Amino acid sequence: MISPMQTTRLWLRRSAALTLGILGAVVAAAPGHSAEELIVSFGIFQRSIPIADLERFATTGELTPQLKIYSQQLQISGSQLEQFQGVLSTPATISPVAVAQFLYTEQGVLLLEQIGRVVQTPVRQANVQALRAALILAAADPNAGFTLVNVLKAYPTGVMRVDLAEGLAIAQEINQAILQSEAAFAEVRAIAQADAAANPVDAESLLQLVQSERQYSVGRIAVVVPGVPRSVQLYLPEVLPRRRGRPPQGFPLVVISHGLGGTSASYTYLAEYLAEAGIAVAALEHTGSNDQQLSALLTGLSSTVVQDAEFLRRPREVSLTLNALANLNTSPSPIRGQLNLSRVGVIGQSFGGYTALALAGATFDSEGLAEVCPPSTLSFNPSLLLQCQAASVSNPGASLVDPRVGSIFVINPIGSALFGETGYGHIAVPTMMVAGTADTIAPAFPEQLQPFTWLTAPARYLLMIDRGTHFSTIGDVATGDQPVPIPPEIIGLRPEVVWSYMQVLSLAYFKLTLEGDQRFEPALSAAFATALKNAPYPLSLVNASALERAGAAPENTPENAPEEQPTAPLSP
Repeated sequence: MISPMQTTRLWLRRSAALTLGILGAVVAAAPGHSAEELIVSFGIFQRSIPIADLERFATTGELTPQLKIYSQQLQISGSQLEQFQGVLSTPATISPVAVAQFLYTEQGVLLLEQIGRVVQTPVRQANVQALRAALILAAADPNAGFTLVNVLKAYPTGVMRVDLAEGLAIAQEINQAILQSEAAFAEVRAIAQADAAANPVDAESLLQLVQSERQYSVGRIAVVVPGVPRSVQLYLPEVLPRRRGRPPQGFPLVVISHGLGGTSASYTYLAEYLAEAGIAVAALEHTGSNDQQLSALLTGLSSTVVQDAEFLRRPREVSLTLNALANLNTSPSPIRGQLNLSRVGVIGQSFGGYTALALAGATFDSEGLAEVCPPSTLSFNPSLLLQCQAASVSNPGASLVDPRVGSIFVINPIGSALFGETGYGHIAVPTMMVAGTADTIAPAFPEQLQPFTWLTAPARYLLMIDRGTHFSTIGDVATGDQPVPIPPEIIGLRPEVVWSYMQVLSLAYFKLTLEGDQRFEPALSAAFATALKNAPYPLSLVNASALERAGAAPENTPENAPEEQPTAPLSP
């Protein structure tokens, strides 16, 4: 029989970095009187650690005799201790107003309640107020700043308790989710590699084909759309001398819907690229969930991350934009006759991915959402905090669907709980789903890989970007203008590589699905994606037929996957 202490050692050895990270996040979310003692309990066993000892360790790296004994009992390695020291001492630059504002939102309270399972008062009771107070006080400290040690010290009781059994249960749950994700990633890679080996393409010629479409200059027009607060930016292809002319029916149109905290400029690099290739682009700004909305939240001018109505307003703003462009296209205006609104696509990232899915036919799964929300524990999937807010919204049925949308390209979309398998099954238009294996906001397995298997449309593609993050595709995220600046290590290395992927593959995708140009079908293949890859972001692309073949071929498992053939990377 394994003793409780052996269990503790096992988990700390197996996933020390994960456990320490959770403990750091847990206690850091444990926000007066100053706490002097930390009780770490595991069932009937408990140990008391003076917070002064932790502070000394965080500052100097020196273990007191008591901490040295505990580290030996738990068999914590030197590298793990270095990690823990960093967790304790690394400051975060965040204002107390921003901390307070978020922790009073629906998502913030839910997070505190979940953390209260682990961080408790001495009598084993959760105390949301104490957690919130410690976080705010630590953020307000002008000297030490917002560090984990400072949060510990700011806890408003002399003693705080960390329930290690609960913490380890959460660690186990997250660890299982990670293992499940890694297994799914390996399977997608194996399917893509097998498909690429079985169906080679002339990747260089395909890339030249994609690039040859860029025969237009780009005009930019600010379009006032009734019902949409900000002007929509229209990127319109303009005919150049001795180049391709305007199609008789007008240019296809793609609408871009940004994610939470984004702007109409978040995908300028993509809008201009598509317009140069003869696809008009309308870039919206959803003011109820843009960067200014987040700024309003963090400065105290708003009490919510987004209003409940934003789940309905976003898709409707896209439909209002299509209405306005249709009117301008048939009346005297600078764009008269230039758009083909029988060929409309939508690109959406994150919350914008939700928007595109809803427009394409996905419907709310109210019963499934009620079962999942609120999350019963700290989740490996933070996007559930936003999705669960939709539980307060009246089910719109199919009213958000816009039949003019004929194809969608969704990047890091959210909606697993909100739409569920039934909701995704209602999407009938071609769908490209993009996932990043390093996405910690909308994790790839629960939010993209699994929902991809729920799609039933014949034309469906899954693009997996190894090491891609939630921010890799966003064009303006590295400028530092966001309400909460995103550290470079969170964005990922060389995001411009991922931008080039989005340009080439979205262009090929819309040329095929909106214009019906079959020359581009091989560009949506595993072989082309494999050749397109560039460090540090390998690509795996699978489609419905490849998945069906893999499902009928047991040899295509991660263990028996063919070795990846070396290829020379192409430069998009």
